[in-house]
Amino acid sequence: MAARKKTSAKKKTASKKTASKKSTGKKSAAKTAASAPAPAAKTIRVKKPSNETQYSQTELFDCIQSACDLENRRVAKDVYSAFADMIQDALKKGYKVPLPGIGKMQVRRSKARMGRNPATGEIIRIPAKKRVRLTPSKVCKEAVL
Repeated sequence: MAARKKTSAKKKTASKKTASKKSTGKKSAAKTAASAPAPAAKTIRVKKPSNETQYSQTELFDCIQSACDLENRRVAKDVYSAFADMIQDALKKGYKVPLPGIGKMQVRRSKARMGRNPATGEIIRIPAKKRVRLTPSKVCKEAVL
């Protein structure tokens, strides 16, 4: 009997040690996860447009698909369509729409003014109207210009 009590006592102390090791393991894993650096942003390669000056809709949707790792071009088209609708609705309501890294879109009113028809030289009245304007951000200007 004495032998059985000793082995059971050894098992209890061994199980306590493994339990304490497991709890410290969780803390160290949490610490390493918190101190681990964030994953680097994915670099996106820009394809050259087929007609050398501007992208077609298909090329634009292909770029969106590859940049966002979407299933197919149809999903990319739906994402773009939803984004464009959101911007249009915001502009209709008179909001300024910031596009980080690109600029700020807003609706501006132009005043009525007098102009001249270049073909006939006749003086005409140009009515007031609303226009959508994009003010480029400093980051965009420095990257492009």
